[in-house]
Order: sequence, then C-alpha cells, then structure tokens
Amino acid sequence: MIGVLLLLVGTLFSSFAQILELKPGRVQGFEYTTKGGDIAEVFLGIPYAAAPVGELRFEKPVPVSPWEGARNGTQFGATCHPHERKSAVLPDPSEDCLTLNVIRPRKEAPAGGYPILLWVHGGGYEIGSTSLYGYKGFADIYIPHDIIVVTLQYRLGVYGFFSSGDSRIPGNLGLFDMAEAVKFVYENAENMGADPSRITAWGLSAGGAGVGQLVLSPVSRDYIARSIEMSGSPWVAWALGPNVPKYSLELAEVLECTDDLKTCMKHKTVEEIYEATEKVVTIKSRRNATLTNFGIKEDDFPTWNRDKLVASIKKLIPHEFFKSKTDEVIDKLVAYYVDRGEEDAYDFYLDRYTEFLSDVLFNVAAVDGILARREEGWNLFAYSFNHYNKAIWSDNIPKRLRGSPHVNEFPYMFDVFALGEFEIDETEQIVADVIQQSFINFAKTGKQRCLYCSVPLNQHAPWQDVGKSTNLRHLAISPEPHMEKGFYDEPTALWHQLREYGYDVIKHSTVGGVDRILKNEL
Repeated sequence: MIGVLLLLVGTLFSSFAQILELKPGRVQGFEYTTKGGDIAEVFLGIPYAAAPVGELRFEKPVPVSPWEGARNGTQFGATCHPHERKSAVLPDPSEDCLTLNVIRPRKEAPAGGYPILLWVHGGGYEIGSTSLYGYKGFADIYIPHDIIVVTLQYRLGVYGFFSSGDSRIPGNLGLFDMAEAVKFVYENAENMGADPSRITAWGLSAGGAGVGQLVLSPVSRDYIARSIEMSGSPWVAWALGPNVPKYSLELAEVLECTDDLKTCMKHKTVEEIYEATEKVVTIKSRRNATLTNFGIKEDDFPTWNRDKLVASIKKLIPHEFFKSKTDEVIDKLVAYYVDRGEEDAYDFYLDRYTEFLSDVLFNVAAVDGILARREEGWNLFAYSFNHYNKAIWSDNIPKRLRGSPHVNEFPYMFDVFALGEFEIDETEQIVADVIQQSFINFAKTGKQRCLYCSVPLNQHAPWQDVGKSTNLRHLAISPEPHMEKGFYDEPTALWHQLREYGYDVIKHSTVGGVDRILKNEL
C-alpha cells in the first residue's frame, strides 16, 4: 500500500511540476502523454496582454505586467464575449480573455530551437475560443515532429471590432490583440525553447483571414516567417468590414453614447451591450440584404427552384451596388450560376446556390490574395479540399449537395470532429498525411524572409507553388492527391469582369474610388 501511494504521489507531482520561464513570469503546467508515447508539456491560459477592462476597454492591447511566483497554467483562460449573447459557445465568457496556450515537447530543445505553429481560431470575428480545440490533438500530431504549438484568442464582436470610423474608436482591436500575441510569442520564443525566426501563423475561416492580415501588417509581419491561410482571406468583404462603422454607431445610439463616445462605451455593462446588440441585429436583419443570413432550412429543399435561386442572387446584389447597371449585372450572374445546366431539379438549384455563395465568400477572394501577393514575389502554394467522409452528412441531404464543407479539414489537422465523428481508416489517413506532413515540413523548413525556403512536402504527392501563369497550380487533396491547373479561374474572371460596372462585390467596395478597408487598418 505504501509503495502504491508513493507511486501515485510521484505521478501527481510530475504532472504539475512543469515550469515555463517567460519574460513576465513563470507558468506552472502539466505533462501529457501523446497517443504515440511522446511527452508534451502543456501550459494553458497564459496572459499575453493586460486585461482589457475598465479604462483599457476599447483600447489597443497593453503588454501584460510581470507577475510574482508561478501562475497556474493548468486551465484554459475564459473565452471572450461573443458578439451576441445567444452565440456563447462556452459558459462564463469574460472581457479578461487575452490568453494563449503553449504545447511543447518535453525534452531539451535543439540548437536554434523548435519551430512554432501559431493557431488563430475562426468564428467570423464574433465567436470562438482556444478551449474548443483543446490541446490533445495538437500534441498527438505535432509534438512527435518536434514542433511547438501555440493557440491564442482575441477580443470578439463589439469588444474587438466596434469602430466609429474615425479617431474616437478606430477599431480592429481584435486584430491588434492577435498582433500583440504574435509579438509576445516572438519575444518569448527562446524561453519556450523555440526559434523566433520560424513562427508559422496558421488559421481557418476568420482565423485564416486574420493570419492574412497579420502577415501584411507592418505591426506584426516582422514576427512571422510564413503563414497558412485556410478558407479565409483579407480580400473579402466579411473580413474587411465596410459596414462596421454604420452598425457600430447604431449600437452607440441605442446605448445613448452619442456624446463622448469612448468614455460612454467604457462604462456600459456587459448586459447593456448584449441588449443593445440584440436590438441592432434585429433592425439590421429586417431592412438589409446581408451575406450572413443565407442558410436554407432542410424542410425547404424540395421547394427550391430557379425562381428562388434568381431571387436570392437579386437580394444579395441590391440596386445600391450597381444602380442603373443592376439588371445587366444580374443577367450575367444568372447566365453563369443559374442557366448553365438543363436540369429543372431542386438539388441542381441548391448546388448552384452553394457554388454562388462559395465564390462570393471564399473562392474569388482567395485567388485575389494569391494574385496580389504573387506580383510582390511571394512564394505561394494553393490547395482545394475535395474529400469528405460520408459520416458527416445526414442521409436526408441529397447526394449532389454532399461535398467538402467549411471546417472539414479539422479532423485531419488536429483530431477535432466538428461535423461528426468517423474513423480514420487507411483512406482517411492518406488525406491526414497530406495535410499534416505538408504543414509540418512547411513549418520546419526555411527561415524568416527566405521566400523560397519553405516547401509543404508530403509522401503522397508533390505540392508545387502556384506558378506564374494565369492557370494557377494547386494541390487537389483527396485520397488520391494530385496537382491540377486552374484555381477557380472561371468565377474569378466573371467577378473581375463585373468590377467594370464600378463596384467590387467580393470586397463590397467601389472601384476607382477610395476603399474603406476597416478590418485591415493594422
């Protein structure tokens, strides 16, 4: 009995004896044994900035003050308040939420240190938390390959992206939070056993767009060696926020903060802000066409037809965009998205609607980002994710509509099954290999500012860069991965042609005038 008790005490002590020495102070973490038997050290809830509360609310992040003793790093920090109360994905959100997490190998670092994969969560800049992704999947996949993983969170919704459109509350505080976190990681990299010249910023959806903004901004770009931007681009309207000041000022009006705006907003309670947000969202949804409310209920599938598809396109391309040219623009969109097939079946029109939205929200902006940065000499690799496991789709969904949905990469990147559980069999393992091996090699090779040093190698297929021709090369990821030419060429050409009418729908900005790129102010 004594021997068993001593063994148990020893195990508990080992689990909580891990110490990370950072510049502002020490953090006590714990050990985690990966599925493959490697040992990771995990440190959770590390503050990278002062709590943005009181006089620091609606201000750019301030570096965290040094602390005494060892902080408890065994629990994730509180999630940030979402934009709307009903969107809270975890209980007890807080304004004191600017934390990050470190997962590193438990062994002596090599000369020069480990590379870092820095994960930025998505959620439309309105929801999200690092705790939703956990630490086990990151450790199981990346610790055996001697990579440190850091995950961070940032202010969301009103607290992170409220903007008056002028100097009172300029906005983009969530992006400045990301930049502060990247700076913190860079400055503490050697303390973590990492190489500060090999930080790869990585994100999907709003996380991908945020990473794209970080590597473009002079505030943060010198701290990042390379980026992995998935299903999100700084070249798209939902990441640029052209209407943010309008809705922010409406919110301020509901809160009766029209005078001395910042001081007033600083003193409103969280409950008051939630209630005002609900009122503004309700007003907005009643009067405006928006690209955030475009879902179709499953019960309505059988009634979906050509007329409904055309009506949806018209709703999302209102007259204010193109004025007298609106009908001409809509005719071109209908010719491309509606009348390209002879079928008169509801699943055909639903499929075309999905393609229309995918192009507007993701695909064309991804190409725009590639073309703009290629002109500046960036080394770029593109992919399309063409695979899905049938377990993620309900039997009620028509087969034609079953494809690779948003966040479908999660299980293959870090064992998070957001869309439904399934077994990683031999077929699925090939897909996982392509993603994991490519990202691992991309993160491990090369140095900062070495444009042609990093290559996403994997054992199943070569992954070439996009090339110099108009037909962009990309890796089609599937159980039979292969390179293809032509990356959303046709829809990109169509939407670029429509810019000739004076408006860019993808960015929601006028062409030839001064664009108001609010979420790219960094």
